Amino acid sequence: MCGITGIWRLNNQKVSTQDISVFNDTLKHRGPDGSGIYIDENACLALGQRRLAIFDLSDAGRQPMSYLNGELQITYNGEIFNHVELKNELQAKGHRFATRTDTEVILAAYKEWGEDCLPRFNGMWAFAIWDTRKQTLFISRDRFGIKPLYYTYSPGQLFAFASESVAFGSLDGFTKEADEKNISLGLQNAYYLESVGKTIYRNIHKLLPGHQLTLKAGSPIKIGRWWNTSDHLTEVPASYPEQVEKFRELFYDSCKLRLRSDVPLGLTLSGGLDSSSVYATIQKLYKEKKFDQQHSPQEQPRAFIASFPGTTMDEKKYADEVIQFYNGTATYIYPDGNNISDSIIAEIKKEDFIFLTPPVVHNIYKEIKEQGIKVSMDGHGVDEMLFGYPWMIRDWMLQAKNAKSVSLFLMYAGMRNETGSSLGKAIKESSKIWKGYFAKKAMGNKWLQHPQIFEDLNTDRQSDAVNNIVYQSFHSSTLPTLLRNWDRASMRHGVEIRMPFMDWRLVSYVFSLPVESKVKNGFSKRILRDAMKGALPENIRTRKYKIGINAPMLEWFNGPMSAFITDAVRSASFLQSPIWNGPLLRDMAIKLCSEKKWTQRDCDSFWPYLNAWILMN
Repeated sequence: MCGITGIWRLNNQKVSTQDISVFNDTLKHRGPDGSGIYIDENACLALGQRRLAIFDLSDAGRQPMSYLNGELQITYNGEIFNHVELKNELQAKGHRFATRTDTEVILAAYKEWGEDCLPRFNGMWAFAIWDTRKQTLFISRDRFGIKPLYYTYSPGQLFAFASESVAFGSLDGFTKEADEKNISLGLQNAYYLESVGKTIYRNIHKLLPGHQLTLKAGSPIKIGRWWNTSDHLTEVPASYPEQVEKFRELFYDSCKLRLRSDVPLGLTLSGGLDSSSVYATIQKLYKEKKFDQQHSPQEQPRAFIASFPGTTMDEKKYADEVIQFYNGTATYIYPDGNNISDSIIAEIKKEDFIFLTPPVVHNIYKEIKEQGIKVSMDGHGVDEMLFGYPWMIRDWMLQAKNAKSVSLFLMYAGMRNETGSSLGKAIKESSKIWKGYFAKKAMGNKWLQHPQIFEDLNTDRQSDAVNNIVYQSFHSSTLPTLLRNWDRASMRHGVEIRMPFMDWRLVSYVFSLPVESKVKNGFSKRILRDAMKGALPENIRTRKYKIGINAPMLEWFNGPMSAFITDAVRSASFLQSPIWNGPLLRDMAIKLCSEKKWTQRDCDSFWPYLNAWILMN
């Protein structure tokens, strides 16, 4: 797990050691264990890497790494969890290895199978391989975009890439400028830019999940998709109990693979179903000694719990239930009550994007790192597959525009399914939700100087409209953005996140299931809940209310952040913004601050504008 960079001057100007070193060292936080650069002077190309050592901690694991006497060079960020099995397969084909790293396995796999090596990898990655003989740069990003890769491209002039957009501020010959159109799009929809590979900066793009990029000297850039989940759906057992057993089997094996490491592991526990399921499964694997003992730490991962005492965002009591259920111990993390505004400003500048809430999760990984842990096992990805968000049920309801579809919705959602009044009430409620949706959208747009029109560039959909709600959330909207947020928050402190729910085998299986295996009798995430019977306290297993790890904006806006907000909206740069209506937002914010009457909806609507202002000043 690392930070990677690359510069290719297509105009034949040399890349100096200074150029790549400065560019690379902007990502020192991602890789505090060392750095390396490679320069091909004839090609005017350079690769860089900041190392976070997880496998083979010796100098043999340093990157950029060469293979076959320098024929191939790689800079790589990520983990290939099945590298042990792949290494054995490649050794049988005659490949020899000088390290215990998964990096060398990628190089051997690429030499053996070319681009067809990608579907063989089970993991998360963004890597670039330079073929010195063919003068070709090959870049790949994992199936679901867990690991990031940003790039800029000016034909005949420059191609450069990095793990974070912040690095481009230190790229010689490149001017990092805000893109007002993209900022406006980001304010209208916090998930849009990530879904189409855009950023809030001009000519800084993001390689989309499941895509690869090839650039050859003298040829135009080629970007293509190598993975599409809908092409890898599987047969599922006919009976629901068999479906649950298969889900449990895949989830357990995913957790087992992700325990492989040469350094100690940690685990974030929120008290929700998802992270609790990861915790419970790992407890079982260690208790029964069913983990890969040859390639995994003997010490069981430690639990870390974030708490926001006295706020609506605090879930400590639920996390404690899980810890007590297993007689475990945990480290608790509390927000810094002093200088909240200063802390938020500093983190926003580092994160370099616009989102719906202030950054708080970075504190979790800061504490994890200070405790000597480099790897955290987290529960991300399952909400987006199994209708874990309340808005998903709302969207399902919005599609229920006739008696038959409403009846089906009521049955799965666990509501009364009688004819007459019940159906009529549901249809009426659907109409009400539609009106509320458009009213909220109109309110957000009235603050913008020039609202933008969204381009739907994603054609990967499931034919079933209901299942497509979660399919799109996982692949195109919610999850890609959240993965960006969590990667930036954790790697800010040199901590790698592993996500057992995002094993490609489990993902393909879940999207092959019928909707009734995901939602029924008033419960979302049905198959996960049933797979965890007996492994969790019933109060946690059947818990419906979802909070997640979010900033307690309601308390902060009506308290310690009030003075900062007031000063911000009165500033000339805020009032004269070409993107939003500064006076209109100022009047609203000052009134709410003075009366201490911020509501959660007010906070959610206003925060992205404050976020954008901080980044631009």
